Amino acid sequence: MPTRQHADLLLLPYILTAGIVFFLFSNPSLAHQAKSDSPYKLQEVRVNATERQQVTIQPQKSTMRLDNYKKIGFPQNVADVVKEMPSIDYRGATDLVPDDDTLYLRGFDSTRFVTAIDGSTIRKSGGRRSSHIVDYALLPPFLIKSVEVLPGPHSALYPAKGIGGVINFKTRPPKRRDSLKPDGSVSVSYRTYDTQNHNVSLQGNVGNFIYDLGYQKYATNGYLRNNEADFDTFVSRLGYLLPNDGYVTLTASFADLDREIPVNNNPSNNATNYDPDYPVVKDSSRFNQWQDPTWDKEATNCRLNLKLPTPIGTWKANAYYGNENRDYSMLEYKDRRDPSSGTTDGSWETEWRQQGGKITDTFSLAGGHQTTLGTEMEQLYDGYGDIPGWDNSDAAHNDKKRIETISGFAQHKWSIIPHLSLTGGLRFEDDTIWVSNHSSSSGEKYITGRGKWIERNWEEWIPKSFLTYELDGLAPSLRDTSLSAGVSKIWHAPDYHGDYNPQGKPTGAWLDPEHGMGYDLILKRRLIWDINMKVNYAYYQIKDFMAGNEYPEYGTRKGFDPTKEGDDYKIPRGMKDTEENRVPKGKEYKDYHINLEEVTRQGVDIELNGNLSRDLYFMLGYAWQDFEYKGDNYPASAKEELDNRAEHFLNAKLTYQLTDPTRLILDYQYQDEQVIEKSEEIEPDVYEFQEIEIDSYQVVDLAVEHTLFNQWRGIDKGMFKLYVNNMFNQDYKNTSGYPATDVTVGTGLSFEF
Repeated sequence: MPTRQHADLLLLPYILTAGIVFFLFSNPSLAHQAKSDSPYKLQEVRVNATERQQVTIQPQKSTMRLDNYKKIGFPQNVADVVKEMPSIDYRGATDLVPDDDTLYLRGFDSTRFVTAIDGSTIRKSGGRRSSHIVDYALLPPFLIKSVEVLPGPHSALYPAKGIGGVINFKTRPPKRRDSLKPDGSVSVSYRTYDTQNHNVSLQGNVGNFIYDLGYQKYATNGYLRNNEADFDTFVSRLGYLLPNDGYVTLTASFADLDREIPVNNNPSNNATNYDPDYPVVKDSSRFNQWQDPTWDKEATNCRLNLKLPTPIGTWKANAYYGNENRDYSMLEYKDRRDPSSGTTDGSWETEWRQQGGKITDTFSLAGGHQTTLGTEMEQLYDGYGDIPGWDNSDAAHNDKKRIETISGFAQHKWSIIPHLSLTGGLRFEDDTIWVSNHSSSSGEKYITGRGKWIERNWEEWIPKSFLTYELDGLAPSLRDTSLSAGVSKIWHAPDYHGDYNPQGKPTGAWLDPEHGMGYDLILKRRLIWDINMKVNYAYYQIKDFMAGNEYPEYGTRKGFDPTKEGDDYKIPRGMKDTEENRVPKGKEYKDYHINLEEVTRQGVDIELNGNLSRDLYFMLGYAWQDFEYKGDNYPASAKEELDNRAEHFLNAKLTYQLTDPTRLILDYQYQDEQVIEKSEEIEPDVYEFQEIEIDSYQVVDLAVEHTLFNQWRGIDKGMFKLYVNNMFNQDYKNTSGYPATDVTVGTGLSFEF
C-alpha cells in the first residue's frame, strides 16, 4: 500500500516538532525542579510497593488503576485499556475505530457478562442488525479512576446475566480542594492514518460544590476501506460534598459519533471496485463500496450518584437515564439476486432508551461481619426511526418497553476465623420481556393465535458463595498465600433482543432461561517482594444454553403466506404444499432459536505482576478456555457459535524507568488460531453463513514516555510520548475476520495543571 504509506509522511513534521519540544525540556533542571522563585510542588511520595502496582490482584477481583497504568498510546475509551487483561478478548473490526460490544470476558459476549459504572449496569436491549448492548466509544477515560474485573458468577450485587463475570468502571470520587483554582489536564496526539485524539478536562470546587468538565475529539481515516470516524464527546459533573466523606453528584454526557462501515476490497471481484491503497478484504464485510455504508449516533446519558454515611450503614444510590440511536445507512439492490434491478435506500434507524436505579446499604453489626442489602431496577426500551417503506408516523415507532428487571439482593462477608472468610449472597431476580409477534412493515402476525405482543416473565432465587482461606498460619513458606473457591448458581433469562426477537422473529415466545452452576478454584500467592500471582481454574455448567438454529423445522426465514394454509398448518411462502413443508399453526418459529441441552465452559487464567527492581515493572497474563456441547441434536449453527473463540491467549507488559524522566513501555500479545463464522443477509431474513480461518498471531507495541517537567510556568507536569503499534508489522486477521492494522506510529503531549 505505497500510496497510503507515503501519505503518512505528513506525520513527520508533527513528530519532529514534538521531538524538538522533547529535547528542549529534557534538561534535568526543568524535569525535576521549579525555578528558584517559584513554590515547589512535592512529587508523589511512594509509601509502599503496592502504590506502584498498575494492576492489583485479589482472589475475587483484579483492579487496574488508570492513573498508574502505563499505556502505549492515548486511549480513546476505557476498553482500549482494559482489553489488556488476560481474561478479556478484544473483538473489534479495527483498533482505530471503537465499536460496540468489542469485549468478551472469559469467552462470553456482552449478553453473558455485566458492564457497570460504579456498580450500576450499563446496557441496552440491543439487537437490530448487530448486538449493540454496550458502545465503549461512549466511555472516555476522563472520569474513570479504576477498573475492577470480577471473574465468574459469584457476586450477588450484579445482575444474573453476569455468567462470565463483571467489568466495573469506578469513577473518581469528588474531593475538596483548598484553592478555587481547578485542576486540569490537556492532551493532544497524532497517529498514522490521520488519527487524532485530543482531550481537555477540568475539576474544581467552590466550597462544598464540585464540578468536572471534559471534552474529547477523536477522528481517524481508518486502516480499512470506508472506515473513517469522527467523534465528539462532552462530559460534565456537578455535585455537593456531604459530611463524613459523603457526596451527591449528577453526571451528564453527550456524544456525536460518525462511523463508516468497512467494505470488501477484493481484487478478484469487479463489484467491489478494488482500491489497492487499502488492505484486501474478501469476505469479512457484507458491504461493497457502492453501498456507501455508515452508522452515526447521538447519545445522551445522565447519572445521579449518592453516597451517604449514616449510623446504620453507608448508603449508596444511583439513578440513570440514557437515550441512544443508530442511523444505519446504505444502498441495497432492489432484488439482491438481480443487480440489474437497480438500487434502493436500505437505511435503518434504531432508537434505544434505558433507565433504572440501584440502592444499597452496607453495614457491620459486629466485628468480622459486613452486610450489604440492596435493590435494583432496569427498564430497557427500543424502537425505530425513519425506515423507507415503513409506517413512519410518530405512533408507529414510539419506543416500546422490551425488558424490565427488578432485583433484590443480600450479601454478607463473615470472617469465620482469623484466616477463613466466607462471602455468601442471595439474589432474587424478576425478569419480564415483551416479544414482538408482528411484522413492523406489514403488520402480519407470526405465531397464530397469539397477540401482537407476547409478554413473558420469569423469577428466580440465585445463591452465591465465595470462600477464602489464608494459609499464612500453616507454615512460614505459605506466607501471603490463599486458596479460594467460588460456588454459585447460574441463571440467565433471554433478556436480549437478539435472543427474543432475532431478525424480528418471536423466538422469545419459546425460549427458557439458562441455568446451571459455576465453580472457580483460585490460588493467590505473593512470590517474592511485591510480585503476586493468581491462578484461577473455572468450570461452568450451563443448561438450556440459548443459541441460534440455522435449519429450523418450525420456522422459515421468509415468513408465511396466509393465503396458502390449511385448517391446522401454514406453508412458508414460495414452498410447495407438502407434508414436510407444513408448519403447525401456533408452533411457528418454535426452533428458530433454541435451548441447547447443556454447554460446559472450563478455563484457566493466570496473572503475574510486580516489580523486578525499583525501575522495572512487569505483567504477565495467560488464559485458556474450552467450550463443549453435551447432549443430542446439536445444530451446526450452534456448534459454530461455541467454536467462535480462540483457545489460548498470552499477554505481557514491561515498564522500565530508563532514566529519572524517561520510561520505556513494551507490550506483547499472542492469540491462538480460531475459526469464526460470518453471516450475510442475502435477502430479507435469508442468511448465508461462511467460515473464516484466523491464524495465530503475536503483536509487539513499544512506547517511550518522557517527563518534560514537574512544574513550569504554572503547569504541574508535562509529558511527551512516542509510540509504535504492531512494531514488527505482523500480518494477521483479528477476531472479526478483518486484516488487523499494520505498523502505526504515534506521538503526543499531555499537561497537568
